[in-house]
Amino acid sequence: MAKRKRPESKGAETVTAAVQPENEENELEMDVSDYGDEHFEDGSDNEGEGEGEGDQSDVSDHELDTANGLSVAESKKSGKRKLKVSQLADDLHNLQEAIQLYKSNIFKMEIDELLTELKIDEDKTKPVDRILHRLKESIESIEDSSELLLLDAEKLISKSGISIPFPEPRPPKDAQYRFKYESPSNYNLTGSYMLKTIIKSPERFGIDVVVTMPKSIFHEKDILNYRYFHKRAFYLAYIASHLRSQSDLKFDLSYELLDGDYLRPVLRLDSVKDGGEFDFHRAKCYIRIIPGIDQDVFTLTKLSPARNCVRYNQNPAESLNVTPYYNSSILSDTYFFASTVFLHKASKSCDHFKDAMKLGDIWLRQRGFDSSVAGGGFGPWELGLLMATLLQGGGARGSRILSKGFSNYQLFKATLKYISSNDFTESPVSISTEPLAFEMGVFGGGPVLVNNDINFNVLYRMSVSSYRRLRHEASLTVVELDDVKGDHFDSVFLDKVDSLIYQYDLAAIIKIPSSRDDKTYCDLGRVFSPSYYSYFTSKVYQVLNRGLGERASLISIKFSETLNWPLTAPRPPSLRDGTFTLGLLLDPEHSERLIVHGPSAEHNTEAEEFRKFWGQKSELRRFKDGSIIETVVWEPQPERSIVSQIIAYLLERHFSEAIAKSMTTAGDGIAQFFASDDEIGDSKAFANFQKNLDEFDFLRKLLIDIDDLPLRVSSVMPASPALRYASIRSPAELSFKSVHDFSDVVIELETSSKWPDDLKAVQHSKAAFLMGIADSIKNIDSTILTRIGLDRDLDTIENFSYLDMMLSSGYAFRVRIQTEREAIMMRNYKADQDLGRRAHRNLERDFSLTARHTTQFQTMCHRFPFLSPTVRRVKKWFYSHYLAPHVPDILIELITLYIFLKPFPWTAPANATTGFLRTLYFLAHWDWRVDPLILDVDNTLTIGDIQSIRDTFKSLRANDPECTQTAMFVAVNYEKNGTMWTSPKPSKVIASRITALARASCEVFKTGKAIVSNDKSAVAKVFVSPLTDFDFVIHLKTNEQTSLDLSYPPRMENLCDYVGLYCDELQTVFSGNVLLFRNIMKNDLIAGVWDPRILTARNWKVYLGYSTEPCTTEPSHTDDKNVLVKANIAAMLREMERLGGDLVAKVEVSN
Repeated sequence: MAKRKRPESKGAETVTAAVQPENEENELEMDVSDYGDEHFEDGSDNEGEGEGEGDQSDVSDHELDTANGLSVAESKKSGKRKLKVSQLADDLHNLQEAIQLYKSNIFKMEIDELLTELKIDEDKTKPVDRILHRLKESIESIEDSSELLLLDAEKLISKSGISIPFPEPRPPKDAQYRFKYESPSNYNLTGSYMLKTIIKSPERFGIDVVVTMPKSIFHEKDILNYRYFHKRAFYLAYIASHLRSQSDLKFDLSYELLDGDYLRPVLRLDSVKDGGEFDFHRAKCYIRIIPGIDQDVFTLTKLSPARNCVRYNQNPAESLNVTPYYNSSILSDTYFFASTVFLHKASKSCDHFKDAMKLGDIWLRQRGFDSSVAGGGFGPWELGLLMATLLQGGGARGSRILSKGFSNYQLFKATLKYISSNDFTESPVSISTEPLAFEMGVFGGGPVLVNNDINFNVLYRMSVSSYRRLRHEASLTVVELDDVKGDHFDSVFLDKVDSLIYQYDLAAIIKIPSSRDDKTYCDLGRVFSPSYYSYFTSKVYQVLNRGLGERASLISIKFSETLNWPLTAPRPPSLRDGTFTLGLLLDPEHSERLIVHGPSAEHNTEAEEFRKFWGQKSELRRFKDGSIIETVVWEPQPERSIVSQIIAYLLERHFSEAIAKSMTTAGDGIAQFFASDDEIGDSKAFANFQKNLDEFDFLRKLLIDIDDLPLRVSSVMPASPALRYASIRSPAELSFKSVHDFSDVVIELETSSKWPDDLKAVQHSKAAFLMGIADSIKNIDSTILTRIGLDRDLDTIENFSYLDMMLSSGYAFRVRIQTEREAIMMRNYKADQDLGRRAHRNLERDFSLTARHTTQFQTMCHRFPFLSPTVRRVKKWFYSHYLAPHVPDILIELITLYIFLKPFPWTAPANATTGFLRTLYFLAHWDWRVDPLILDVDNTLTIGDIQSIRDTFKSLRANDPECTQTAMFVAVNYEKNGTMWTSPKPSKVIASRITALARASCEVFKTGKAIVSNDKSAVAKVFVSPLTDFDFVIHLKTNEQTSLDLSYPPRMENLCDYVGLYCDELQTVFSGNVLLFRNIMKNDLIAGVWDPRILTARNWKVYLGYSTEPCTTEPSHTDDKNVLVKANIAAMLREMERLGGDLVAKVEVSN
């Protein structure tokens, strides 16, 4: 049988069908008269496929079977068996290939689906082919001009009503060099559209056409003093004036900067939506006409980055400075064709190269990178050139980094890994083993990628800041792809990473001043950076990089510029003012450090540089070890971080006071809102938490040392938010406003076989032990206050007793006893098995699991310093929306912890505001219906464990597709069932409300003034739930026991959660008919929502479960046997008010 053909990769298309392997350059000289759909045929070499040792005869399978004595029926059965075997073999082969060449089989399927979705609709781009032919004909018909001086050239172009897009500095009025237009020597299609690596995008994509300017219009000295760029601008304007005069070519014409390069304008053609022959608006693209030159126009060695091509007569010394950016801009105009050939060869040699470029394109786009200066100078074209370079070399002694047999995923991942693990600013990337012809430092510390013989640095537009950000993003993505326990497909390819409010720990918007007064830039700086924005931000980066040091692990600077302007308008000046965005990723260990340590006073040179940099903030200090060094000391401010203070000071010192005052730190409004909060804004919170833990250690030792009990205390475990840095109100001595200020503690006693065999008796025995502990404590230390309390009725098999203890320091604890025996008895409780299971679940959740969670969360708070303030802010948000009765504290803590453990596509937050915003973002986008939340706290979950958890979740959803029993599913190492803190609360209704509130909050931060303008009133809206969302509101007279005397010793009998008890009673009495909401930190009201099912009329019957009243209906719709009734809302509200007694101020019903 003939060998089965394997399906070709979608990225294996070649540029033209007329490929001649021995002359690939001829293939890419795209004379547009030959350009058409046929040039996008599949160029895979299929000749001879299917011919081999398995295809030695034309005899069919049926003939062979018949010759072997098989009947026709048997032959058909045999054929089916062979087909099944063949299909099975193919399936196994594909599975093995997916495992070997991709992260997983599912990941491969996701990539294949993504590539299919990214493919552009070629039917919509068909009109573009006609336009390209017509443009070529039109440009070829342009008559040559005579040689013109500057004034004559400007007059000629101005007759068409357009301007010449001369770069700055413009040509001098007395310029003696001449301008001329001659027909292009070549007209080539280039770029991603030609290579078929273009992908869908929200914005329109560009189709690049290079018109090669003839050598005859240039002079060898035109490389000097912008003469080449002036002639280039005239050439472009001459084409524009001709196309503008063509009545049949209806385009919107404008000028545009090519990749943000101020020296290289291009002509942009946008479609006019008129339904005509050349209407291509449905293609969602535009065409760019780019002037270029051949590599033989100038002596390329004179354009080396280490050479000077801009001379200054005023200062001969400055005329010797190298001009790398200027030279690279000219070299870039010679590189269009060579780069296209280079990429095309790579796509021919590597089947999956094009698909890998597409993956890189979407990856870069989601992170805000493109080829422009403002976009970082690294787009899909640069990534493709790097990838193609690594297919030929880049390794030690010129060895290849990438294999031509790699899959698209392997190419993509290996390229990112190379970016993350190699510093292009220190070691350039090059195919050649020969050393560079220029020093690395000529590009100001920027990266270098050279893959040809003309010493052209492909990455010349990249700043140090954007390159560091690229390496950071690549490193982060490699970590995600290396994580075998998670999929991470969404965070790698689908999530929008480039976000001001979510990506950075600190983000600021800062003004860029006008450069008109910057004499240094106007005289010299322009040569190194034609964009003043780029020049200024590079200086800012250098200052902040030195000033922040270890505080910031990444400094990102981004700005936007006007890249497009009409033909009739003068070119926008490059000296105007603007703004840039500063983003910082902070090191949590160093970011809030108060002292900057400088050099020793003995090192005069270094000390002088330190004082010069820091100015008046620098001072000499003697430390305990006897050293005397230069230092800078910062004072903590509740509403402004240390890093913000440093940035403002450095901007004022090294630039101007106006620039420093212009800085708006995004998120300061949120920070100020929390700083003004009496509970969250406590600057001593961490110290109070630590003091509470110290007092807990004292209590632990005290309890363990008790020796006059029948059984000794064997262990004392923390089980409270206040003992894991997670309570909203930080614990403090004598600060008791409610029972929530007591820290829960679980103790275990020595094992014994003398416990009663009856569960109720066990609970009474535990209460007796607590009374004994109280008596022992009084004998040990009479200043410790104790009180026995009850959680529930005495006639229960569950724990009902606790012991409140207030130490002499003012810190209070609530102690409960857990025994191993009661857990066993509950599991085997035969009197009521359902009751036993519920009791055992409550015991496990409230005692052992809560204690273990407290210990683990303590550790996580030390690992992530900003986890504690973040979770307290998130709880504030939950409580403010009256969700506390429905969402357990531990569930909130686990969701917040997940943001730190799995922060992808970002890093773990190093700022409480960032952590808070990302948690809301996660809640807004988490589809809890289909996605379980799995936390690997101590990195002990195996792949099998994770799969088992996912299987449990799938089984849960299969048995309960409507999520009536369990809405959210959150599993962690010490609770793999995933339902301990999510079932039965929060319910599906509550989970949906959480999602809706989170989305509304994110929308406020995204579109409102809360972030950029730091409007505290806008921030406050995020923490308010409109009472109109509820059916009724019970207003309470007081939310605190204001009459409580807080002098020591306090009256502990007053510390009772009366509102909580009232709310619980209402929920019990009206169970299933109403949902109640309250803020446990305020206790000022209880809001309620009726079950919509009781609001509709239904037939009356006994035991409906709620108060009813007859409906007023037409006689025709009722009879003596069937009486329609509805819920008696008024009566139920009056009953609620009666149960509340003096606690209720009024009941308000929504319309």
